[in-house]
Amino acid sequence: MILKRFLYFCTLAALPVACTVSNDHSSGETNLQQAYPNVLALQEAPATAKVMGKSGLSAFSDLGAWHAYSLPTHFTGGFTGPFLMTQQNGVWASPSLANLYFSNAATGKPLALDSAAFEAVYLPGKLVQTYTGKELDLKMELIFISSRSALVQVQLTNKTGADLQAGWRGTTWLPDSHFKATDKGVRLEQKKENTIVRLWVPETVKVQVAENKYELAAHQDKTIKKDEQVQLLLAQSAVFSEEELAQEQPVIAAAFKNPEEEFAQNTQRWNSYVQQVLPEAKNDTLSRLAVKSLITLASNWRTPAGELKHAGVFPSYAYRGFHGFWAWDSWKHAVALVQFHPELAKDQMRTMYDYQDEYGMIADCIFRDTLIEQHNWRDTKPPLSGWAIHKIYEKTNDKAFVEELLPKLLKYHAWWYANRDHDQNGLCEYGSTDGTRIAAAWESGMDNAVRFDKAVMLQNNASAWSLNQESVDLNSYLYAEKKYIAQLLQAVGKAEQAKTYLQKAEQLAAQIREVFYDAESGYFYDVRLEDKSKIKVMGPEGWLPLWAEVATKEQAAAVQAKIMDPKVFNTHVPFPTLDASHPEFNPRKGYWRGPVWLDQAYFGLQGLRKYGYTQEAAMLQQKLWRNSNGLLGDAPLHENYHPVTGERLNAAHFSWSAAHVLMLLNE
Repeated sequence: MILKRFLYFCTLAALPVACTVSNDHSSGETNLQQAYPNVLALQEAPATAKVMGKSGLSAFSDLGAWHAYSLPTHFTGGFTGPFLMTQQNGVWASPSLANLYFSNAATGKPLALDSAAFEAVYLPGKLVQTYTGKELDLKMELIFISSRSALVQVQLTNKTGADLQAGWRGTTWLPDSHFKATDKGVRLEQKKENTIVRLWVPETVKVQVAENKYELAAHQDKTIKKDEQVQLLLAQSAVFSEEELAQEQPVIAAAFKNPEEEFAQNTQRWNSYVQQVLPEAKNDTLSRLAVKSLITLASNWRTPAGELKHAGVFPSYAYRGFHGFWAWDSWKHAVALVQFHPELAKDQMRTMYDYQDEYGMIADCIFRDTLIEQHNWRDTKPPLSGWAIHKIYEKTNDKAFVEELLPKLLKYHAWWYANRDHDQNGLCEYGSTDGTRIAAAWESGMDNAVRFDKAVMLQNNASAWSLNQESVDLNSYLYAEKKYIAQLLQAVGKAEQAKTYLQKAEQLAAQIREVFYDAESGYFYDVRLEDKSKIKVMGPEGWLPLWAEVATKEQAAAVQAKIMDPKVFNTHVPFPTLDASHPEFNPRKGYWRGPVWLDQAYFGLQGLRKYGYTQEAAMLQQKLWRNSNGLLGDAPLHENYHPVTGERLNAAHFSWSAAHVLMLLNE
């Protein structure tokens, strides 16, 4: 243990260090929210409503809201957005829906402001803009006060030498929409969508509306006197129904009555979040990485809506195809979420188990609105939920949660052997419910991995097909899950049943070591059903037996040698998803044919550590941090990274990348 910790701190010492922020917060006086500004670049100037590509925006959301905001690139008097995740898999409602403007109270002449006097800062849980010019001193802050509403507070000093009037104005990009004046604000309604956007001010004020624009006085028949300091408040809500809008009204009223309390609660909550995820070592570079991972997960957090019965985390709000919950993403998210928000971690598990069928299968992915995206029952995802439930129990000691999900977990575990073991030999295959090979490959999570290129489908029963190959990663997951199940059973007083799972685990372990390992090449492979011959493609599935602790020491040593080989897996960014010497290695276009995924890097690193290869793991983790482009800077965490160039690939703000960063920093 002493050696492991020494090597860990040696690794930290080799990393770049920004201004040092002490991680000793025992006094409780440090404002951690203020200590980590701009860990993620968040200034946006969208040109259209639609988001294009897989990295089309950066935005801030909190409390599971279905809308988000960004900081502007220049001073507009407002915040960019909102970005609505309530419709069309994400659209910008406006370049800036609520912009503060000023005019001379006597002449009506607009007050021109100099953008050079503007500064924008993204703090964990808060957006802040400041304007310091000859006309005004202004500070504008935005926080979320519920899962449907955000609060904007403005503190300003009038330095013009004349009285001013202030108001809010904005336009919308949403088609077939119009603004409607209401008591104390305006609302944005749409003909073809259920989303209602509502702007609130504390008092009844003068409102002017046109079809796609409005003007709203910031306060009731008052002027801002010269040299006067004033506070202005505005709330923005995005809801799915009139009922939700009515529920927000008392929330808004309370916030207007005591905004200081709302901001104090926000700071307290985010100080707690940040404190829980900071790594033990006092290294500001890694601390900022931890906070970036935290805010990535928080901005992908969605509360129950439509078909989603519990809260959970999107893979990425920035990619239109990822506005839902996926099974194995959920298991990974939950393991990280429990570090700072245990109840959200539990709900992340529940939201997928809500979609467990009568046979025990869990859907691959589920969505809020099935008119936009259909739930996918063509396949499930690898069995990591037992690992996640155990991690949550380990952190919370919540036996009631274990007793709630354990029967469902047992049913899901048994489902694999009833529906994905074609020859009933105790070794499972990936498969599908519709007989298609593409869905069977999806079930592995490694959608287009080379090992599946020549696979064919075999029917098991009326609604179950298997690939004609047994997969080493699947069976390693199932081995680990048996051991986690045994520990969970012991936790709830079922020691005899736990023994049965431990016995089955040992039987499976012997099969994995015997069937999947190739002594000649020193690696684990999938095998063909018909003759148990090896499918000799080296990918991350071959290091999963180390993570599961099922390999022998000799087998682990051979796998370690492959991982450390620069021609195979020890690339510029280590742990590519395909042997770098393979002819199909194509990171830029390959998805699972070369790019480095941080979840698989995590399994590899932790597998090495479990077999005592601590120094090797420390070196590889340092390479991972250093060489993944933008990882240690303010760029978004991406879905995957190019193993040779380090460039960021595919979806930005990717939740399981954030989740596994937190695991690597804190386990």
